[in-house]
Amino acid sequence: MSSSSVVAAPLRLWRLLGLGRSPLALAVPLVRLGSRSAAPDLAPVSIRSAGQDVPADPVSLERAFPHATDRIVVLLPGADEDESVWQQHLDQVGGTYASRLSSLLDWTPVHLRAASGSGVDVAATLQALVDGWPGDVRRIALVGHGHGGLVLRAACAVRSLTARPWQDLVGDMVLLGTPHLVVPAGRALLPAARAVDEELAGIVTDDLVDADAEPLPGVRCVVVTPHTRLQQSRLGGLVGGLVWWRHRLPLRPRRARALFPSATLHHVPTHEISLANHPDVHQALLAWLE
Repeated sequence: MSSSSVVAAPLRLWRLLGLGRSPLALAVPLVRLGSRSAAPDLAPVSIRSAGQDVPADPVSLERAFPHATDRIVVLLPGADEDESVWQQHLDQVGGTYASRLSSLLDWTPVHLRAASGSGVDVAATLQALVDGWPGDVRRIALVGHGHGGLVLRAACAVRSLTARPWQDLVGDMVLLGTPHLVVPAGRALLPAARAVDEELAGIVTDDLVDADAEPLPGVRCVVVTPHTRLQQSRLGGLVGGLVWWRHRLPLRPRRARALFPSATLHHVPTHEISLANHPDVHQALLAWLE
């Protein structure tokens, strides 16, 4: 069988199931979470406001956030995304997480753009944000989309030597479609198999994350996952078993570890609406962060 036939058959099956994007479209380039590489014209991590980078000094932060409150909600998009991802489906939803949390619960939204995927860079940026914030910060909530949630997890595990670490202010972490299980890395039948695993089952391999990173104590963590067709039908269950062949080889471990052991899993039906701006997530966020 030719290599093109090996790829084409799963694609036809994917479309037959009506799962939308092909698994190859899901295989976006991923940056190891400890990497510090970034595009030459992008800072590793940027604070964003009104489409512009904001330096993390007191004067710039006061100018960018003139109505700053003592509660900051940090929103970090996934790999190859920027803050515009949160504005999807505005015509259907009527607002964003940032706009509703600001107007209804008095949170100050802060958008981050992480070009490098480095938890160390995100941790340093959040510390500078808290140190330069116009006023005292009483509470921080973290919202990550996709692999942005893994970067936030890595940032929380960075040890800080400052007198008031930003990690001590975090009370809530909400992860939207973030892989929440980790398995050993291994060969895959198709180059897209890793992305398929992540999309359908919330799995990432241990070459991309530090599975032993300790969670922040006392932080309420919620992982929001979409209902997928593979979970809802008998045919989907059969196909899911075929997709999972690489985790069922006799010599391979069959265990998956939880990346967020204390997290609550919250399932929502997607109906082609992204978790980055989903009406069910709006309602849940308002309840969690009141």
